[in-house]
Amino acid sequence: MKNKVERSAYLIIDGEAKSIAATEKLLTDQGQVYLAMIFQNESYLIVDQTGKPVEYCPTEDTYADAIGRSTIFTAMAEKTSCFSEENDLLEKALEWNRRKKGKAYLLDCWVGLPAKRFASYKKWRTPSGYLCGTYAAAVLLAYYQDFRDELSLPEEIRKKGSPIDEPISSELKKMIQPLGLPTIPLQVSGGLSRFLKKTGNPFSARNTIIGSWQRATKRIRQGKPVMVGILKILGSPYGNHWVAAYAYYESVSGERFYKVHDNWGDYQRIIPTSWGNGTVSLP
Repeated sequence: MKNKVERSAYLIIDGEAKSIAATEKLLTDQGQVYLAMIFQNESYLIVDQTGKPVEYCPTEDTYADAIGRSTIFTAMAEKTSCFSEENDLLEKALEWNRRKKGKAYLLDCWVGLPAKRFASYKKWRTPSGYLCGTYAAAVLLAYYQDFRDELSLPEEIRKKGSPIDEPISSELKKMIQPLGLPTIPLQVSGGLSRFLKKTGNPFSARNTIIGSWQRATKRIRQGKPVMVGILKILGSPYGNHWVAAYAYYESVSGERFYKVHDNWGDYQRIIPTSWGNGTVSLP
């Protein structure tokens, strides 16, 4: 159950003061207690019993999506929740935030969008051959259409909220992979830009050709998924492939991971960022 925070309380995250509007105690299957801090715009941060962050979503109106279908956390009912314990967890979280500054604050913490938002696209799978670029682009555009205001698509291509990957994937294939051949970032971003122009959207896709971490984390912190190219030579069991990344994790010891829609039927696959080379994103 959410409890309104009566006093002024805020956290500094990415250099921004985030005012805490409410808190809610969460429980895992193992009986561990966590605290969700919900900000004024319904973005949120989850901390453990020491006050350390474990999950952060910077995007507005995401808390209900994240907890409503979480496989990890369950909101505690009013009769099992203790306000004094909740207040104690809040104080620990505020103290941790005061001690840990800048980049170090979000280490060992998942940062990004709720996996639930990508569940509708679970069945969007690369059917054969090398069409992963087309299908990752379809997931990217569908998310923008469903959850962001800056993109619109004609209804004959895709209705907002539709769980069906046609005809958007077929229309994208014409622009990105007309011959069904493998792609590099420049080809994908070029085809995607032509598709955007054709559908009346006044912006173009961007690409990077080396690495993925800087562009991917920048977009994810802005609340935007990003296409990431992963390579067989770098260890990818998918071979050379495109995925849609929407969350990332960096540990204190330097390990880095993405959470992705993999276009093979898993919309919350965790992969090492070391597989990544090249990105395609929208501004």
